[in-house]
Amino acid sequence: MIFAPAGFSRSDDRLTGIFPFDSFKKIISFQQHQFDISTSESGAIRELVIKVSRDNKQLIVIRQKTDGWVVNAEAADLDRNGSPEIYIYSGTYGSGSFGKIYAFEFFPTSFDAIRTEPLLPVLAEGYMGHDAFKIENGQLIREFPIYRAGDTNARPTGGSRKIWYELREIEKKLVLKAVEYED
Repeated sequence: MIFAPAGFSRSDDRLTGIFPFDSFKKIISFQQHQFDISTSESGAIRELVIKVSRDNKQLIVIRQKTDGWVVNAEAADLDRNGSPEIYIYSGTYGSGSFGKIYAFEFFPTSFDAIRTEPLLPVLAEGYMGHDAFKIENGQLIREFPIYRAGDTNARPTGGSRKIWYELREIEKKLVLKAVEYED
């Protein structure tokens, strides 16, 4: 089974090696907020720029370095508190294309970073990257191929693993916590 980073199909020729594009650009409207998300640099480390507006009035600009290229972004309210969140998915360069989530929740006068809980050992077993992410039914879903001993990076034989995350407040910090998985 071939896994594509979020936003790409299996037949996309960009999945065969180094991606030929240098930037990412997406504008998302969610509730009364607009999120203008872009990267402007090429290479392994890029600058992510998030311009946040509400009712067409700019509220904040966030600048952050990313490891790899941004492949997609989505907005949601996973904790159902009325405050929008933005989830930005990236993949690292190299044969593993390890996925990472950059996420933030926005309040009327501030924002908080959302971190992703590290993979628990049972979930990391057979993990070698090639993540795909999406939001569905109020949860963030991460899917990746499972590698067995002796598998090459291009030919995983262990099927796939799907992990469902919920947004929770843990010790006064916002965390995407794995709550369920299936192989």
